[in-house]
Amino acid sequence: MRMELESVRRAIGVADACELLNCAFAFPDAAFAEGVASGAVASDVRSCLADAGVPEGDAAVAAAALAPWEGADGAGLLAAMRRTYSLLYLAPGGHTPIFPYESAFLHVQRGLSKAPALFRSRVTLDVERQMREAGVRAKDDRVEPCDSVFEEFEFLSYLYAHQAEALRCGDDGEAAVWGERARRFVQEHAGAWIPAFMERTIELAPDSPYAGLAQAALALLRQLP
Repeated sequence: MRMELESVRRAIGVADACELLNCAFAFPDAAFAEGVASGAVASDVRSCLADAGVPEGDAAVAAAALAPWEGADGAGLLAAMRRTYSLLYLAPGGHTPIFPYESAFLHVQRGLSKAPALFRSRVTLDVERQMREAGVRAKDDRVEPCDSVFEEFEFLSYLYAHQAEALRCGDDGEAAVWGERARRFVQEHAGAWIPAFMERTIELAPDSPYAGLAQAALALLRQLP
């Protein structure tokens, strides 16, 4: 029974951590900036990672990396986060330092010369297929590629939440189905580029909240199969 409860707790922890990272790496809004300033985000990082099975020391380091912004003015922090986000991930004219889309990020990482395709690449089509097979579609897939870092975290949250519910209900077969979907998506997509995306974020924005959030993402991804 204790092992079953731990499995449920871990799946819920991973789902919650992925949902937090979905919010963290979407374009920042006032609620998220206020959460960083109040310390609520750091607290959530620590508790979600701990529930997901991340070693306590790694969870504490990720949470502590957000401490410099606790007590900051929310509006000022929001403006600063939006500037950093735009410079890192949204710079126009082919000079984006870090593409927030799997297909484009890998295109640049592999040194390919042509401009990356954002919507109908092999990668985005497979992400779309795996989402569809799991009964979901990206919310803004007509205007935003479905292989964005935040959409991939949201999809993982969905998969692990369903696994947690199946485990809670004692349906081991259904839990295995959802667990296999999550494992495949991590191996074929999220794990293939998000660690490098986070490392690059830490490199280019070491003095921003995004460095701490990237540390949280790396700690989580190390725990996933």
